[in-house]
Amino acid sequence: MEAERVLVIGVGRIGAVTAVGLAHLLHDVTGVDTNAGRVEELQAGRLREAEPGLRAALQSALRLRALRFAPGAAPGGFDFAFLCVDTPPLPGGEPDLRQLFAAAEYAARTLRPGGTVVTRSTVPPGTGDRLEAALRAAGRGDLGVVHVPEFLREGRAWEDFREPDRIVVGARDRVRCERVARLFAGISAPVYRCDRVTAELAKYAANAFLATTVSFANEMADLAARLGADPEVLFETLRADRRIGREAYLGPGLGFGGHCLPKDTAALEYVAAARGLTLHQLQATIRVNRERVGQAAAWLDEALGGLEGRTIAVLGLAFKPGTDDLRESRALALAEALALHGAEVRGYDPLVREAPGICCPGTLPAALEGADALVVAHRADWVRALDPCEAAALMARQLVYDAPGGIDHRAWAAAGFVTNRCLREPVAAADGSER
Repeated sequence: MEAERVLVIGVGRIGAVTAVGLAHLLHDVTGVDTNAGRVEELQAGRLREAEPGLRAALQSALRLRALRFAPGAAPGGFDFAFLCVDTPPLPGGEPDLRQLFAAAEYAARTLRPGGTVVTRSTVPPGTGDRLEAALRAAGRGDLGVVHVPEFLREGRAWEDFREPDRIVVGARDRVRCERVARLFAGISAPVYRCDRVTAELAKYAANAFLATTVSFANEMADLAARLGADPEVLFETLRADRRIGREAYLGPGLGFGGHCLPKDTAALEYVAAARGLTLHQLQATIRVNRERVGQAAAWLDEALGGLEGRTIAVLGLAFKPGTDDLRESRALALAEALALHGAEVRGYDPLVREAPGICCPGTLPAALEGADALVVAHRADWVRALDPCEAAALMARQLVYDAPGGIDHRAWAAAGFVTNRCLREPVAAADGSER
């Protein structure tokens, strides 16, 4: 297939993966961004994100001259313009589309006659219609808008681009839809061709479902704790069901965070409400998620007899293991709640050097030294490898709140720890009295 000239507008995490991926599919790709430092960084082959395989793929594409990054692009030279800009939530949950429309205006100046604007950003259903109307008003009615939602997991984004579960292409024009689908011809995955509104809804529906499984898992973990059941075995039995699957987001924790699930569930709730529809299941999912941090803080407050003056170590600071992304991190939300009640919070995460409002000593032993309690926020190998006896020797008190259920509670109990799975004995205060 003949290489197409592709412009990627916005080269953050999603835009960078998209630009590198399209270049490896043998297209001629240019990435542009208003952030000059980001452009310079990528053009030099440097990548700040913790995305396995992406740095090598970026450098390879640059060496082959199939990819370049620049602060701007020449007018009229591109067949496709991918819009990969942020659509952050406004206070009411409505996505802020100003960057998207600015990017579309820029695309209109760079696309050749008959070119195609491809929205990669997560946008509310109906956004493509609004973009086409804006393009017509700007005198570029010859351009079409196609939506290709991204389903890239942080920490596995390059793998997900190369080996996706599916590719969704939504357009009004069948010919234009096929042209965009052919851009991904080198990828072996089912391609779902549909109308644009369905494609726009597909990403929201996927994230709402994933968010629901997280909240469901947290409620089942709470019930298991009340009943004395083993949540680890419980969730293993669920994942073994072929209708659910091993890759399901089934596991307790502090709730879902990150850039996508919180904003996309809020946006979907807004979209439904704007059309007079109440999504009761989605509202319950959001409510359960919102309560998780408060429940953890309340448990620690009761177990310690108050948070004022206590030192609490939090293991895992990013919104999930395997990434350095702190956006909407539930661990940071818990740290803030604890600090508001007078606790000193230390944090450790092998991929995070610093975090707002938290002292990050840089080593795990330093984070644990003298701590009154330990919060496990991540279900990760490095957490499970922590020796409870070594932790007990470092800490002032033996108390652990394990949010994801990733540690061996029997081993920690044998080392003298009280855990949130079964708080049976009072915790001794510094003066020897019981709390």
